[in-house]
Amino acid sequence: MIPAVAHFVWLGERMPWTATLAIRSALLRGGFERAILHHEETLARSDILSELDRIDGLAREIIDPERICDDASTADAPLYPVYRQLDAPVARSNVLRFALLHRRGGVYLDTDTLTVRDLDDLRGSCGAFVGRERIVYPARVANSRNPFTLAAASIRREVRNGLRCLPDGWRAFRRIERYDPEAENCAVFGCRAGHPMIRRLLDAIARVPAPRRNVRYALGTHLLQRTLAAHREHGVRVLEPDAFYPLPPEISEHWFRLRRRLPRLSEVVRPATRVVHWYASVRAQPWLARIDAEFLRRHRGDQLFSALACDLLDGAAADRLATP
Repeated sequence: MIPAVAHFVWLGERMPWTATLAIRSALLRGGFERAILHHEETLARSDILSELDRIDGLAREIIDPERICDDASTADAPLYPVYRQLDAPVARSNVLRFALLHRRGGVYLDTDTLTVRDLDDLRGSCGAFVGRERIVYPARVANSRNPFTLAAASIRREVRNGLRCLPDGWRAFRRIERYDPEAENCAVFGCRAGHPMIRRLLDAIARVPAPRRNVRYALGTHLLQRTLAAHREHGVRVLEPDAFYPLPPEISEHWFRLRRRLPRLSEVVRPATRVVHWYASVRAQPWLARIDAEFLRRHRGDQLFSALACDLLDGAAADRLATP
């Protein structure tokens, strides 16, 4: 059984307040016994520290990348030399999340998630699980040289750009989403300690040529997609996009758009949805500095993100949330 532990990783000095929502929602709704935030020592001097320490069930651990990497390495697949070559925090986070899961097991969650339903049945029914998203450029498309494949992807990208701007563009996308490719994403990933699938991923990371290690997605989603395509281990469950990614990139902008009348949350968050990954890296950055407890209360009636967060935490919990 996959341990009832939620792992979060943050690299950097300043963590957005929305990350506390990811942790709170996981503990309240995910069926977890505890959560662990793995962070660098520099975060301990940030303003958000007191907010984190008020979350019941959360433990904080300072990241020791050399120890974490060495614990998950083999003689043929050393990880720390790879980690030291990485420039982007997201690339380093990819190495850390897989290494931590290999050693300890549990469920890794990105900090731009909101957990809406428990994951108990997933933890008890398989040795590892991951979800697919609907994405314009999965690895097989991004690396394709077929002009027709690339032209189709370009059209899908422009359609998404148009639909993200329409008031009900998310609803229109639902009518055509079946035409978009699906591919695995590692924003939500659960497994038992030492599962063969996570071992394959770590070995694959060590084999990525040095010039490609800092290429975007090379150690994350694209590596995951290629590994799963080549090796589908017994007991690995791959869930449909509704499970963790109900609104895909670009369309996910609708979580944040202000509007006079909101759709019902049950229309956007489908019955199969366990976790909402809202893609902080996709046009959400301007909102991150603005969102705090007061923002949620003020906009729960005109913004889907605020409505969902308040619904998960309930009105009383939302009122108790304190800004850093």
